[in-house]
Amino acid sequence: MADWLHKLIDEGVPEVIDRFGRWLLYPVFWLTTAILAFWFLSTGLVYGALVIAPPLILLLRARFHGLGRVSSALLVIAGLAALVPTFFLGKYKAAETGHTGLVLVGFLVFLAWGAAYPAMLDKFDERFQLTRPPGDSRRKLPDEERNQLAMLRVLLVKIVMATLAMLVVDATIVVIIGLLALLLRSHWSAAIAGVACLVESVAEIDGVNLVFKFEPLEIAAGLLAASMWWDAVKNPLWDRQARLAVGR
Repeated sequence: MADWLHKLIDEGVPEVIDRFGRWLLYPVFWLTTAILAFWFLSTGLVYGALVIAPPLILLLRARFHGLGRVSSALLVIAGLAALVPTFFLGKYKAAETGHTGLVLVGFLVFLAWGAAYPAMLDKFDERFQLTRPPGDSRRKLPDEERNQLAMLRVLLVKIVMATLAMLVVDATIVVIIGLLALLLRSHWSAAIAGVACLVESVAEIDGVNLVFKFEPLEIAAGLLAASMWWDAVKNPLWDRQARLAVGR
């Protein structure tokens, strides 16, 4: 009885959590992607396609070719396309009659999509890796069996989304800190960027004073960004020597 209970805890519980995460991830991602696609395509077919297509192409390439084999050019183009949804910030700030419900929904959709997209890249790359060994029925690969360059690229996408999240809430200083952390690519700079995101979400500098605030949207963006920077702190691939080892 005790052995059965230990096996259930060690194997069954993580499996349930993983499956629940997948069931939640896919609907959230595809729903938010559909909303963004409808919004941008309604503004113009060509313009909308240029915004929506690159991230989806990157996702499909990860699924059928592996994220580690995707060209750097496609990564850059997809990153630039992901910048466009920050137009929500312009509408949010420019609303003369207050924060309209439509812009608020759009902002939350952007945050949800920004959190789900890197997770989808990771899942699709893992599914590609699982299809390669014949007869392998596993649903999940341990980190040591994953393509290390692909995992590094997922982490980079997370960090880009973290920076975009802070750009959306107009946290200029934090965005600068994030860009510097991206250039340095060290654990200590990632930790500083994560702390800066948390502080910015609840406080701002007014002259020489530190003023605390409560803006739910900024708190949500700050928590999202901080969690992604925390992933960089925990991940050994973020270290410079590890990066050189995988050829990045």
